[in-house]
Amino acid sequence: MKPLIFINFKHYENATGRNAELLLNEFRKIKDQKNIYYCLGPGDLRLSLEFPDLNIYSQHVDYNGYGPYTGSISMNFLKSINVNGSLLNHSEKRLEIDDIRKTIEYSKSHDFKLVVCAENIDEIKSISKLRPDYIAYEPRELIGGDISVSNAKPDIIRSASVICSGNDVKLLVGAGIKTENDIKASINLGASGVLIASGVIKDPKPINKLISLTGNITG
Repeated sequence: MKPLIFINFKHYENATGRNAELLLNEFRKIKDQKNIYYCLGPGDLRLSLEFPDLNIYSQHVDYNGYGPYTGSISMNFLKSINVNGSLLNHSEKRLEIDDIRKTIEYSKSHDFKLVVCAENIDEIKSISKLRPDYIAYEPRELIGGDISVSNAKPDIIRSASVICSGNDVKLLVGAGIKTENDIKASINLGASGVLIASGVIKDPKPINKLISLTGNITG
């Protein structure tokens, strides 16, 4: 089974607005998309209707439905535009554990997938008990850097894998992931996939980079 690959577009200039659309057009060239997920900013989520063949996730979601919730991004709205999952608690948009719990609970009753980010083993232990679909282990100090989490924190990935599997949660890892070998190492340590941002989006040729990451990986 191929590793899951979640690509966070963040709010990079080359990955928002018209540029986000251009990137998705390029990424669409990859034939097998079942294991690839694209996490877009709120202003670009409308692209889910233009690219129904791609797995598009939000970068954040709230646990309220429709109503007087200014600035909210509801699961109800996201599902109406063919977005069936979201990142949550990314290091750049942290939440209190009670808000994480409420969002996970709301997602269970709305058939909505969540990738909940965690920065350390203690957070992984706490969040895994809430049983989201995925936990993405991303140590803050490695995000956007050149050192892969699979090289810097192998023991934590192993421990996180045991914790997550015990709660029927799939583990993703992120931070510094840039090569096929980084992904293979993560899978060998017990992860189900990776969460990547700058490793693809900030590459001079994002499509070539993504192809190099997805080409011959079998897990």
